[in-house]
Amino acid sequence: MSGQAPPFGLFERMLAGRYLRAKRSHGGVALISIISFFGIMASVMVLIVTMSVMNGFRETLLSRILGVDGHILIHTRDLDPVVRDEIVAAALATDGVVSVNPVIEEQALAVVDGLSTGIVVRGVLREDLEALSLISDNLIGSFDAFSDPETPGLIIGSGVAARLGYLQPGMGFSVLAPQGSVTPFGLTPRRKTYPVAAVFNSGTQRYDAIQVYMPIDQAQILFQRGTGVDRLEVRVQDPDNTLPTVRALQARLDPSIQITDWRAANNELQGALEVERNVMRLILMMIVAIAALNIISGLVMLVKNKGRDIAILRTMGATRGSILRIFFMTGAAVGVLGTVVGVALGVAFCVFIGPIQDFLSTVLGFDVFPGEVYALDALPAKVEWGEVALVAGWSLFMSFVATLPPSLRAARLDPVEALRYE
Repeated sequence: MSGQAPPFGLFERMLAGRYLRAKRSHGGVALISIISFFGIMASVMVLIVTMSVMNGFRETLLSRILGVDGHILIHTRDLDPVVRDEIVAAALATDGVVSVNPVIEEQALAVVDGLSTGIVVRGVLREDLEALSLISDNLIGSFDAFSDPETPGLIIGSGVAARLGYLQPGMGFSVLAPQGSVTPFGLTPRRKTYPVAAVFNSGTQRYDAIQVYMPIDQAQILFQRGTGVDRLEVRVQDPDNTLPTVRALQARLDPSIQITDWRAANNELQGALEVERNVMRLILMMIVAIAALNIISGLVMLVKNKGRDIAILRTMGATRGSILRIFFMTGAAVGVLGTVVGVALGVAFCVFIGPIQDFLSTVLGFDVFPGEVYALDALPAKVEWGEVALVAGWSLFMSFVATLPPSLRAARLDPVEALRYE
């Protein structure tokens, strides 16, 4: 060697590439390098796909919950209408509040021709229901029949319609309320028959399977609410930041009035999603780490096979640092290439996850993502680039860490010992 090669210079890169491509007959470990490459690539891809699907699942589910439920709930059952109107006025005067909607909610039983199913009836105003795009944009039927003054109809979820014999607009069914009527024969359930005004399919089984919308005046009669409502649903500009609005409402309203937000109402669901997401990330990051550790075995064998070459390089003037960098680049190249390809495949899988899901369902002969189980009708995926950067950074870090021990061993190799029996 003439002169000293610069760190990570052409000479070191040339030798690293040569060792990486060397066949086993020439002292190389190409097969182990290929296995390490595919291990890192697959683990990075699986981690990105899994986290993206979980992010998409969480965002889609919460967005649909917020598309139907109120962002902040003010419980007003048994309150005087005058007091309720004052609460509405105070809420509308609060910064960030978009609308305030009265709601009655009660469990009931729907019956038609011997078929029955449990339902959750929501009494709402027509204009409030029309404002819910998740309902109004996925509707078969008419809002006119819903607000018909003579024969008001109900808007029911597609799951409810299916369990009652696939009801269509214009057909009728009976609703049995838990509040009983006093008769000479004792207390009997209140029962009334309504026509189906429309059927909605929000794509969320949580609502489609049980939800039924009723005009609020009919709900007050059926469930014996008089002129009262169960709660006021407040919608705000930023659903992800409801705490300031809740505090402002608490300051404006009587302390005895209960105020909660959508997080409290869905606390178990949100907590379960977050715990599952964190645990899955931890498990898959460990898999990435295990895949990266495969680099160690390949480099250890390479250093052993190339002991004579290392000794010759040292006698020609190569420094310990130069030897370390050569083998470091050899091992790191596997990790870098595996990470890059894994990230590309993972992102591509998430982008085309819809066609991939359809293809797998066709090939396997069953739905790989049944909506009745996961409460969604399609497999969602949301690529968060911060998450992708974290995965790529972790994979590269573990690859570099796995590369260091055998590279240091190569740098410390004694030329005299290596050439003693040559």
